[in-house]
Amino acid sequence: MLISICATPAARLPGQVRIDVTAGARYTTRLVHDRIVTPFDVRAGLAPALSLSASLPLDPPWRLAGVLDVSTSNVARYDAGGGTAPITGLTTVSLGLGLARPLKPWLDGRLVLGAIKYFPADRVGLFQDGGPFFPFGQLTFDAAPPFAARQGLALELRYDIHKFTTSALRAEGFISSQVIHRLALGVRVAVRRAP
Repeated sequence: MLISICATPAARLPGQVRIDVTAGARYTTRLVHDRIVTPFDVRAGLAPALSLSASLPLDPPWRLAGVLDVSTSNVARYDAGGGTAPITGLTTVSLGLGLARPLKPWLDGRLVLGAIKYFPADRVGLFQDGGPFFPFGQLTFDAAPPFAARQGLALELRYDIHKFTTSALRAEGFISSQVIHRLALGVRVAVRRAP
């Protein structure tokens, strides 16, 4: 596959690049679970999510895909009794590289590996030492029935997984990392279609 990229004349590569933008919403599982008299969770709220992807053809049917994903939300403490207390705002940025291919005439799949970075609005609580980097894996499905595909539109479902911890959590005795699952649903728009 790498040979096919190198063998393609540089002048033809820009014309073969496919660029897509996806806007939607993301759900994230809890960042921390603890018990101080009663159990509580620290979670990021339902968040807007935006991604930009670019892909190049490899040996058919494969494409090499690069993905930039940005999401912003509020982080809060949720008590078992139903009370909530805001902690800070949070932006996550992930960058990955992977492979994409059609699975059906109306369905594409993509597998991406990369890194995710947490950017807290304030250095407080579990983020008092800032936000860490983590490796992540992402699986994406794009469904585009013929009427949507003609307009360059698709419904996109993105799932990713990574581990989470911070220096402040480790200092408080949270030795194990928390596995974080994120699920995003959005509409993909083809900004530039591949030939």
